[in-house]
Amino acid sequence: MDDGAQERPIRVLFVDDEEHILSALRRLFLDESYQILTARSGKEALDVLRVNEVAVIVSDQSMPGMTGAEFLEQARAISPDSGRLVLTGHADMALAMEAINKGGAQRYILKPWNNDDLIAAVRWAVEANRLVRENRYLTELTRQQNEQLKEWSTELEMHVQEQTIELTYKNRDLAELNEKLERNFREFIVTISNLMELRDNRMASHSNNVALISTEIARKMGLEAKDVRNIAIAAQLHDIGKIGIPDAILLKEVDSLTSFETVEYRKHPVRGHASIDSSEILREAALLVRHHHEEYDGKGFPDGLSGEDIPLGSRIIAVADTYDRLLPTHLPEKALAVIGLASGSRLDPHLFDALRTVAKERIERISSMTHTVEEELHPDDLYPGQVLSRDVHSGTGLLLVSRGVALNPRRIDSLKRYYRLDPPATGVFVLVSR
Repeated sequence: MDDGAQERPIRVLFVDDEEHILSALRRLFLDESYQILTARSGKEALDVLRVNEVAVIVSDQSMPGMTGAEFLEQARAISPDSGRLVLTGHADMALAMEAINKGGAQRYILKPWNNDDLIAAVRWAVEANRLVRENRYLTELTRQQNEQLKEWSTELEMHVQEQTIELTYKNRDLAELNEKLERNFREFIVTISNLMELRDNRMASHSNNVALISTEIARKMGLEAKDVRNIAIAAQLHDIGKIGIPDAILLKEVDSLTSFETVEYRKHPVRGHASIDSSEILREAALLVRHHHEEYDGKGFPDGLSGEDIPLGSRIIAVADTYDRLLPTHLPEKALAVIGLASGSRLDPHLFDALRTVAKERIERISSMTHTVEEELHPDDLYPGQVLSRDVHSGTGLLLVSRGVALNPRRIDSLKRYYRLDPPATGVFVLVSR
């Protein structure tokens, strides 16, 4: 997003007809980096929304004059991107459901609330709002690019005389536009996962590797293209929930975590699910992210699912994740043996043959390169078909392309652009036949 959007204050609006509750909420959020707004009624809150950009609205359900559900319904029309939470008592659960159905409330919180739960809910809603705004920004950027493409198309069509030829150009441009939009989306997903891995150098390229292995397994199993796409996206983002884990926990080995740290660590699949579920295009992938730490025997987390109750995509990601984490310290054959022992307990035994086939093909590809040598080239000297022998990182450490990837004209153009914007200290290492 642009710098101006990043500097906007994060505003949270609390709506309640009782001043002492509003005061308690202000005190509760003193240590949070939010600008707190308050209103004593739905009408007053609507006036606040008309003049302020609000990230999250937290409204009481039972208010005189205008209920929380009625207020949230009108608030949704004024500020559709704002997160909406409703406070309700046990006796008002039916009204809370009305707030969810009519007002688009994303969660309800029972009174009296638990302070930690309420703070966590607001933080979640703030993050969801941020992702919605970023998605809107990217959508608008794509729309502007589309408009530019349409202008070019119109310019071209002025020279076309026959209607059939004009229609051909339009269809061609539409196909290119859809391909460009899909490519931009995939690159955006990869960019997010690369930014996550900057926090932990030990896991460099891990998300990309898991996405590639998961995709190959899904294809070997003959899954539909839509399912393969969702698995690829979920695998790329499977650890996005770790953004909320403190470094003191994230940088420790899982086996060495304390009981408290383990509880905190095990929240990351749910955080990952919640952080991307607000985007409709990511909703199916978000469910796979939630369950990638479930275990086949039911001893995993966060929901303790077992067997076929675990989504197939999550089971595939779990196998690919385990395999890639073993490779730095195990030969491929040994890594497969370890996974074989875990099949039927932690991992789905029905996926082992597909993983073994994928691993074997990868080993054969590496073996076929025995008569090649590594060469360092400037991006201007690259050509399509060359295979990267090392990961390519930008000067500031962002993973651009993973090793083993074959270059095409689009990737070469992208590398040239990054070498101008954020130049690495070295060239691009590729395999060259001798």
